[in-house]
Amino acid sequence: MIMYCCMGLCLLFGPLVSSAGNVTLYAQREPLNFTSPNYPSNYTSNDNCYWDIYPQTRGYRVVLDMVFTDIEGSTGSVCPYDALTIYTRNNDDQNVADSHRICGQSRWNLITREDQHFHAVFETDGSVTRGGFLIRYYETDGESNCGVPLVATSTGKTFTSPGYPNTYFLRQSCTWTITTEQQNQSILMYPTDSVLERASTRGTCDSDYVTVYNGQNSSDILGTFCGNERPVFPSGGNSLRVHLQTDSSNNYKGFKMFYRAVPATTCNGMMPSGRNPIQIVSPGYPNNYQSGLDCQWTINARSGSNIKVEVLFVDMEVVSTCAKDYLLFEDGTTNSARELAKICERTSPAIVSSSNHMTIIFHSDSNITGRGFRLQYSSVIAPVCGLSDLSASPVTWTYLTSPGYPSNYFNNLNCLWTISAPAGYEIKVEVGYLFVKYSPLCSSDYLLFRDGSTSYASRLGKYCGSGYNNREVVSSRNYMTITFHTDGSDTALGFRLKYKAGSFLTSATERRNVLNCGSSLLSASTSTWRDLSSPGYPYKNYNNNMDCKWTISAPVGYKIKVEIKVLSVEYEATCAKDYLLFSDGSSSYGTQLGKYCSGTRGVVSSSNAMTITFHSDSSGTGRGFSFEYMAQTSGCGTDEEIYGYDTKYIESPNYPLDYPDNADCSWIISTDVEGYVIHVEVEFFYLEHESTCSYDYVQLYDVEGTYEHSLGRWCGFDGPDTQSTGMSMKVRFLSDASNTFTGFKLAFTAGEPTSSSSFTPNFGAVIGGVFGGIVGVAILTCCCCGICSRKKSTTNDQSQSNRSGKDNVNKVSSIPLPNYAPTTATTLPAMLTPAPAG
Repeated sequence: MIMYCCMGLCLLFGPLVSSAGNVTLYAQREPLNFTSPNYPSNYTSNDNCYWDIYPQTRGYRVVLDMVFTDIEGSTGSVCPYDALTIYTRNNDDQNVADSHRICGQSRWNLITREDQHFHAVFETDGSVTRGGFLIRYYETDGESNCGVPLVATSTGKTFTSPGYPNTYFLRQSCTWTITTEQQNQSILMYPTDSVLERASTRGTCDSDYVTVYNGQNSSDILGTFCGNERPVFPSGGNSLRVHLQTDSSNNYKGFKMFYRAVPATTCNGMMPSGRNPIQIVSPGYPNNYQSGLDCQWTINARSGSNIKVEVLFVDMEVVSTCAKDYLLFEDGTTNSARELAKICERTSPAIVSSSNHMTIIFHSDSNITGRGFRLQYSSVIAPVCGLSDLSASPVTWTYLTSPGYPSNYFNNLNCLWTISAPAGYEIKVEVGYLFVKYSPLCSSDYLLFRDGSTSYASRLGKYCGSGYNNREVVSSRNYMTITFHTDGSDTALGFRLKYKAGSFLTSATERRNVLNCGSSLLSASTSTWRDLSSPGYPYKNYNNNMDCKWTISAPVGYKIKVEIKVLSVEYEATCAKDYLLFSDGSSSYGTQLGKYCSGTRGVVSSSNAMTITFHSDSSGTGRGFSFEYMAQTSGCGTDEEIYGYDTKYIESPNYPLDYPDNADCSWIISTDVEGYVIHVEVEFFYLEHESTCSYDYVQLYDVEGTYEHSLGRWCGFDGPDTQSTGMSMKVRFLSDASNTFTGFKLAFTAGEPTSSSSFTPNFGAVIGGVFGGIVGVAILTCCCCGICSRKKSTTNDQSQSNRSGKDNVNKVSSIPLPNYAPTTATTLPAMLTPAPAG
């Protein structure tokens, strides 16, 4: 009886994660895993293990995805202590084609070429040991679906990048041509899933990208996309060309593209807008459009953005006021939206919406037609209306314009800007252009300047109408408030001004001391971040022998959260010389929250007050510090809204440094796209481990109104990979008063629900829950019987010929695990399980 119990426990635990070394493994379509010995505990000293990994199917390639790595040594070094070396070998002569020596927390994603395999060697010395590694491996066919001709039908079809839904390959170039069954049809195409390498810091797709062309052989580009963007492409005629290009580094999940044939006169749709420009062409372009068309496209950008449209080509019937054929641009999505432009014979300056929605209408009457039009749209950062914290530089001019400028401003605005300068400076504003609707006493639309940081400070000037070009306005101190107000009637072009900090009211010899501490009483906003910096920062070093003190207060029930962005002061190991001291409460004698002289971090008070002391001694100085502060109810956590193609990231407090004790954070992640749910994947996850996750943990909830339903709780190394059932998800992070670790970074996207949830329970919690009732005697007996003892795999090496599934059964099985992305600027997506090999 005891023997049967022991065997049952072994069968359950044995195949979950194999740490056996010196074996040959065969990759299947379904991802499998192998690990360092003793994983997830630390590996042992003076060990030497190897693994040979072949594809199970002849002609296929092997993919290695390093889910977790923690090996003694530093990333990027020569790994002199412990190391995992992965060799890519040719099957025929066993020569090494490539190799990577890995330590630290490096995580790679590697792919063999055809007729190659991996040989992985793990060597450890006699000193420090760490957590080791976990590697997912699988086989894939990279060539079968690269660039085949496709035919669009009215029912709709899909095609994918090679390797999808695992990863595409490096240095790949694929081109698909899509044509319709009938000449009087066009094509509607868009990606239902897209995870490519992200755009560069310039916003351009320079690494891995997809380009779509209008026509089979045309050079007319409809658009290029990368990252997580999912643009919609309507063709002008009956064909499209799609090109995928990848570079020599970093491979990702790829795309799944939907396409179908629609009648040639179909020209209505919802178009998502991203940073990369996408084009719309008239039906039939570059041939003539048909008469009697009424097309309408609604373009949507994510919240906080505006839509910018550039008309590249126009050829249509021309009459006065464009009464017959025309392009009409409306500011919004309703029938009463304001007209932005109406054109029929020429290109125009860029057309910009006032919100994240724009409607484009194309009309043709029953008479003359032309070649039509070609335009491109993209999303741009929304004009700022009332940002409370603008900074005036004594070095360069900074510009400010009315929302929508150089297009007309909008009705019913009440914008308030507060400009600050370093202590001791004044602020000068030069009005370069002003055209605001005139009214007596400027009672309708106006531009108002006040001498201070509030809307109640003394008035410096109030202007409307026109004729004030080159007007100068100067404050008497280092703050100025600007108000721009409009009513609900007519609008005009608005204003353009520039501002700068300086000593405009005193001579150079009477210049004030710019190195004083400024106001000592500060108020934290509950809605926006505010800034505080050391005297003179960033234009001049702080002085010696300074003792500045600020007390920040917030409404009752709130906490003060500070995020240090820059801290450059004289360094000493105990911060005894120059330092930034954070105290809990309204006195510097309160509980010390932190004393710092280097690094960036977050600091959170326990109440609605915090005191900051900045001290410098009589020796060296530096640039100083800059931090931002805000009042929050929990000290960490915000509400985030995701548009369909966007990705939002949340991190534990202080990430990538250790999170604090007693953290209590909540985030609400939601989307405004009907029918979409929230998907979550792990970028990094390392919390205190406990079998029931009762110490430090992340818990997810489905949110429907005021109702919340738990989706699971995670701790240790095992983070969430799941989805909500509705349009919102709540994330809760709690830590206790004991050990702290690196924390987490989670990626959230909005999209259609998958056929089944990829919910990944906490491995430790599951094991603890299932076997919590089994008494220690049974476990001890199992260990004594020798059946469940740790052992090397006895899997025999097998030949590299084609084999049936029955002949090749790995001794390593797959378990659902979170996806830890490689430490690059772009995130490797979750690996989905493909269909079994046929």
